Amino acid sequence: MGQVNKYCIDCGSRLSFYPRLSNPKAPNEHRVMVYGCMSCTKDDDKPKLISLKRNQVDDPLNTVEAEVTEFRKKGI
Repeated sequence: MGQVNKYCIDCGSRLSFYPRLSNPKAPNEHRVMVYGCMSCTKDDDKPKLISLKRNQVDDPLNTVEAEVTEFRKKGI
């Protein structure tokens, strides 16, 4: 994936790479890199994870969309 911003978008802490959940040797269109934020993680069994995948476009000036999915507890 080249140089990627490897800092949490919520707290700014450096992210930890999860090699077992990532597939760095896959072809570019199927490659997914998974990182975790230890500062935002409240339960070690369920770390806050961020996955990055490549989106190839015909026009290189177009933006690449990153989707962050997060589950939040109700009432907080």
